[in-house]
Amino acid sequence: MLKHRLELKLQNKLVLTVSLKQQLALLLLPKLELQETVKTELEENPFLEEVVNLQPEFEPVKDYSKYYDEEEAPVTSRLAYKPSLMDLLEFQIDIEFEGKEKDVAYEIIGDIDEKGFLTVSVEEIAWKLRVPAGYVEKVRQKVMRLEPTGIGAKDIKESLIVQYQELFGEDSLAEKIISENLKLVSKPEKLFELYTDLPEEKVQEVICNIKSLKPYPAVNYLDEPVRYIEPDVYVYDRGDRFEIVINETDIPRLKLTTAYRKLINDKTLPEETRKFLEDKLQRAIGIIKGIEQRRENLYKITEFLVNYQSEFVRKGKEYLKPLILKDVAEVVGLHESTVSRIVSSKYVQLPTGLIPLKSFFSTKLTSSSGDISTERVKYMIAELIEKEDKRKPLSDQKIADILRSKGINVARRTVTKYREQLNIPDSRNRRIKK
Repeated sequence: MLKHRLELKLQNKLVLTVSLKQQLALLLLPKLELQETVKTELEENPFLEEVVNLQPEFEPVKDYSKYYDEEEAPVTSRLAYKPSLMDLLEFQIDIEFEGKEKDVAYEIIGDIDEKGFLTVSVEEIAWKLRVPAGYVEKVRQKVMRLEPTGIGAKDIKESLIVQYQELFGEDSLAEKIISENLKLVSKPEKLFELYTDLPEEKVQEVICNIKSLKPYPAVNYLDEPVRYIEPDVYVYDRGDRFEIVINETDIPRLKLTTAYRKLINDKTLPEETRKFLEDKLQRAIGIIKGIEQRRENLYKITEFLVNYQSEFVRKGKEYLKPLILKDVAEVVGLHESTVSRIVSSKYVQLPTGLIPLKSFFSTKLTSSSGDISTERVKYMIAELIEKEDKRKPLSDQKIADILRSKGINVARRTVTKYREQLNIPDSRNRRIKK
């Protein structure tokens, strides 16, 4: 009797997992991929049907007349911006990097192939730019965290590991499978045999996560002349507020068919057919809930990001405030991994252009008045050096002391690092003799 009850519990858990996995998978998808997935599922799933003659939840086009003169209205047609891979990478590099780091980052993306992999060695780049190989590798690690994630990786395994870390967090099992047994991902039973010391459910979860990754970082750009990237979110600056519109254009509205209960409850169905239908039903429920969750969470996160980083949206990258995934997760009430899934591979159309949602995040330092972004600290260092007496230039230690007197806790080695990133010589080489 105990064994029978355990089997029932396991079956319920597996049925639930089908729906949950479908919902999690949809969180990862950018707009165009979501559109394709929904249309495919609608064709193949007997439990789904499209809601027709439904008034759209968002009607951004009809609202434009309230904010623009009539002759300006056509500007909205240009919001479907088609950036190239290089456009997007260069935009992110301008935000994320400074000084010599920016030069190295530009060199790295200039040496990637059509799949997004680095075609030359780190040592070759180091020799060309006259910088240490370790410095180039450090920059490359940051470049791989840009969108599309994994860009600049040396091979498919490294790219997949970086993608996995960004989407699902660090996982030693996932990294081991990718590094040593990638070919077996399509043969789960082989992996179950290799990892008998681990729960089969854990191995299956990792396999599903790996399968959701992109084989090549630039896979969406392989046919770049004909493939568009659409914004997942539109943000309009209305002066006293930001208007946020989730882009669900051409994504069918779905509902469950009314006949699904009759199909499932048919006692004459063979067990294999019943299992097939139950799986399809769970997928149908998962995709309907997943689209709704994606919409609500994407709106919630974007709303927080644009309001928190309002100066960045309106004035530029030097006004970017410190912000990490954990901060957003705590405010919007979501798990950090969920926030990571939602912002990954998503793009937001601002009045100033199309950028990845990741661009709203920045590392931080601690000051007496609260957290301060590294961009702001770099600006203060550059300003101090610009105003110094060139006959007695400030040492890195002196700059650290001045910043500390202003309540900014920063070590001398950190000042040195930021100064080098700004491509500013040390005090000895800045000194002007009488």
